[in-house]
Amino acid sequence: MHRIGVIGPDRTVERILKVAADFIHEVECIPFPYDDEIEIQRILQEHRSQVKGWLFSGPVPYIIAQEYIKADDTVAYCQTMGGGFYLCCLQMAFAHKVVLERISVDFIESEVDIEQLLRATGIPWRDVFIKYYSRQYDPEEIIQFHLQLWREGKIDGVITALRSVMNALQKENVPVYHFTLSEQEIYQSLKIIIEKVQSSYFKNTQVGLVIIEVGNYGKIIERAKTPYDLQILELRLKAILLPLCKSLDGYLLDKGTGVYEIFSSRGAVQREITMLQDTIEQLLLAINMDVPVTAGIGFGETVFAGEINAHRALRNTKEQKGAHVVIVQDDGKMVEVVKNNKALSYEFYSNDTELLKKLNRVSVGIKTYCKIENIVQRMGASSFSISQLAAQMSVTERNVRRIITSLCEAGLVEQVGEEYAAARGRPNKLYQIAAYKNEKH
Repeated sequence: MHRIGVIGPDRTVERILKVAADFIHEVECIPFPYDDEIEIQRILQEHRSQVKGWLFSGPVPYIIAQEYIKADDTVAYCQTMGGGFYLCCLQMAFAHKVVLERISVDFIESEVDIEQLLRATGIPWRDVFIKYYSRQYDPEEIIQFHLQLWREGKIDGVITALRSVMNALQKENVPVYHFTLSEQEIYQSLKIIIEKVQSSYFKNTQVGLVIIEVGNYGKIIERAKTPYDLQILELRLKAILLPLCKSLDGYLLDKGTGVYEIFSSRGAVQREITMLQDTIEQLLLAINMDVPVTAGIGFGETVFAGEINAHRALRNTKEQKGAHVVIVQDDGKMVEVVKNNKALSYEFYSNDTELLKKLNRVSVGIKTYCKIENIVQRMGASSFSISQLAAQMSVTERNVRRIITSLCEAGLVEQVGEEYAAARGRPNKLYQIAAYKNEKH
């Protein structure tokens, strides 16, 4: 049974646990309540190993936690569709035996349109003051926002999304109510995190095959003075590979001529990518020759599928300069792992017949186009130059210029301007992915 950590204010966590009783045969929910949002970092760091996923009680704790969430964490948060807000308004009216028509509200920006929710209640609000804030918020500033309005007699109550703000205002005897969640919102959020955890589990248990290849092995054989020297080098390489094999809980096979295979699971391989990169660096130092060492990783539901993907990944390491590790996932997506454990992922196939026709006409492969498309998206700029793209792809500007010229001819890339440098010379042309891409994707 999977264990899910539930993070939120104590009362909200209690409500989530009550609804979670309907899923008692699927997951075990572990409560992690807090009195102040500052505790979220500690909860994640101290209890990460105890759970398979995290469910946050709302967008506010989730957004605050994003800074501390790791790439392999499985997370979800309870999304409010308005039901919880209406419950809060109802609680205010019940507590005071009258609808409070003058209120102040705070909420994290870009998540909920408070004005729209207020209009949807049908209540004739007289005065409403709203405070939106970002992830880098100042609790004291939000407290003073509400407190000043209260002291000036401009409001009769407060609705807040922050438990720390609620605690502070209660000490000042301000009528304050915390954003709550409806049972339906909690129920749907629990289904989402359960599906995510189960999906993550099945992915982690997939086959993971790592094929490490020492290129130009014939050159190494020629350099060895005796068979003894060659055997010593091969033993040294295995000694470097065995710690990686142990960390992967895998089985090492020496296929001969500088090719080694390690069978493991997807979860273990993904966890040890950094160690794999370090191992490749150690192999290069041990060989002490100008030969490439690359790794192709394949994930699949079966050993056969994983092996096919691993060999496909290894072939692509030969095509990409500087890409020592390439992964082909079970869905066919290709991932190049580069320095600092950053990854560039793209698909090398497409069912878009119109796109394929355009690419075939100018002799550009779908894999190359998808890779450029992904790089441009990752750069986050509205336009790019030949030199920028060449640096990202680790290829020559001449090669990139030829590809971009062909894509312009196909109508898939378009020139949008020029960039004037301070030094003498021609200005750099600026390009962007054509509108065709935005329509199709």
